[in-house]
Amino acid sequence: MGLLEYFSENQASFWFALGALALVIELAVLGMSTIILFLIGLGALVTGLLVYLGIVPSGWLAGFAVMGITSFVLGVALWKPLKKYQTAEPPRSGQSSDFIGHEFELSSLLDRETHSTHQFSGVTWRVDLAREEGDKSLASGDRVCVVALHPGILVVAQA
Repeated sequence: MGLLEYFSENQASFWFALGALALVIELAVLGMSTIILFLIGLGALVTGLLVYLGIVPSGWLAGFAVMGITSFVLGVALWKPLKKYQTAEPPRSGQSSDFIGHEFELSSLLDRETHSTHQFSGVTWRVDLAREEGDKSLASGDRVCVVALHPGILVVAQA
């Protein structure tokens, strides 16, 4: 049995496969840069479910019509959330890391003029005081929290 014969006899499988393929291409390859394949993929998956449940008759014309209508309705419903997702600003440099929120005790005095160091993950990091801390001086043993990260530098505030 050829692939075309299989999909002709099992149209729900065709719509599921088409939907999965469109979503994989949109999300993995294109990185959500276009919304069209995402909507077509969702529409195809919904169509596959409707054909599988017997709500939509198993026919190419009915399947394509339902997929088109479903994709359009989903596009209208999801337009604002997806637009917001596409225009969201990426985190600024130094503001996105697993290190953010890490707390530790200072090994030496830390203020605007004096830097401290901290051994973490096998690396000796320079520790700088965050601007928000102003002219505050932190003593050895004070607990601090990492609020930003730059190459080789942990920016901290008092915890």
